[in-house]
Amino acid sequence: MSPRSENRQTWPDPLTGLEWQLDSPGEMSWYEAFEYAGSLSLDHHQDWRFPSLRELESLLDRSRYRPVMREAVPFRDHLSYWSSTTFGENTQNAWIIMFDGAYVLSYYKTNAYQVRCVRGMINSREIASINRRIK
Repeated sequence: MSPRSENRQTWPDPLTGLEWQLDSPGEMSWYEAFEYAGSLSLDHHQDWRFPSLRELESLLDRSRYRPVMREAVPFRDHLSYWSSTTFGENTQNAWIIMFDGAYVLSYYKTNAYQVRCVRGMINSREIASINRRIK
């Protein structure tokens, strides 16, 4: 596990190149999460967003069981997190990941779940490659 500095607010993922917010601000609706991410400023950066389902999945190591997070990930909790990914044509729902057991489910966007913002770019081919290596 990476050491965590008292002053550090973010964690750069060496595997994906994404930079993650270390502390979740708490539970909120999908709509509130969208607004929160758009106004977030951490470590002198303002280009934060809440992550796609694929970006959240890049934190998982499906060969592990509780915790299911990759070994290097410094934030380990068993909470449920919003993704920015809407559930297909049902625009009232979005995907969440329950990190307790790596469950991926869709819920109404008005429900309250955790959010952890991310910045940077990673393409889906890289994430697919990562997921194959850690399954």
